[in-house]
Amino acid sequence: MGHVTVDVEVIGTKDRVKIGGVLVDTGASFTVLPVEVVERISGLRLPVKPLDLELGDGRKVGAMLYAIGIVLKGREGGTLAACFKRAKPVIGVRTLEDLGLKPNIVTGELEEERPPGVAYFYPMWSSSFR
Repeated sequence: MGHVTVDVEVIGTKDRVKIGGVLVDTGASFTVLPVEVVERISGLRLPVKPLDLELGDGRKVGAMLYAIGIVLKGREGGTLAACFKRAKPVIGVRTLEDLGLKPNIVTGELEEERPPGVAYFYPMWSSSFR
């Protein structure tokens, strides 16, 4: 099985940081970033209790959730990141969905899954919209 790594730019209210060679992990729900990075860029910490996050080696950590901007493969959008000290950055599936991207493990690249922009689907046939 192949790996997909990407260069990413994370955006906060005060700064932007580029991080190279970040692993795309389809087993991770959230993008994970070191809390030091999101504090530097002034990501917006969400007012929820820390997540109990289980790492690949079985350890559990408390991770804070932050709203951040992110740029991947020329697409820019908002996403959530789970953050803790000295975390190894990974891109999770929520971020891929947010940006309309999917990994191709054969080529090692991210591919477009839908046109750029926000995906918003709702039932036109619902009686509440008539």
